Amino acid sequence: MMKEQARPMPIPTAAPTAASDKSIHQQQAESLGMEQASEEEVMQAKGIVENIVSYIYSDGAPDILQQMAGGTPRELGEIAGNLVTNEIALEEEAGQDISRDIEAEIMAEVILELVDLGMHEGVLNLPDEESEQAFMGEALTYALGAAMDSDDPEVTNESMMDIVTNMIGASEQSQQPSNGIPVHQEVANGSELG
Repeated sequence: MMKEQARPMPIPTAAPTAASDKSIHQQQAESLGMEQASEEEVMQAKGIVENIVSYIYSDGAPDILQQMAGGTPRELGEIAGNLVTNEIALEEEAGQDISRDIEAEIMAEVILELVDLGMHEGVLNLPDEESEQAFMGEALTYALGAAMDSDDPEVTNESMMDIVTNMIGASEQSQQPSNGIPVHQEVANGSELG
């Protein structure tokens, strides 16, 4: 029996009209937080997220809820990291070539779904948006750690640092913190705080 989703899937965007400045690609990229990703990468990310969400709400919810019973960012982040790295491995076994540049953004989307599930089922108690954003930001660090601990030869400390650096750069351009992690300008620039 399929569990009802805690949060409905995003509604697909309609074809742009003359009044719309943004292409479908731009709208999809923004919805995944991947403004600098190629159209192919956006489609790959959407497909991976959809596969994981389908798993979560069909067979995976009971096991996932049990694994995150402690309600910690570490538990949730490791679940998200493992789900994403396993799905990427399955896609590549099926002949797809998946860019690791989109892996952190996919993890952020999966974390959002898991937070929604955990809150809906009473496993997580995040009273306001600020605590939710902080929780998801911390969970993302554990998800990235799980990816680095995986058997994926394309995921290294250097590749993860590049991804995080790109996320920080993209969030600076949009003037919004990436996944709720506020980054002071001095830290982002690598200079010391005074």
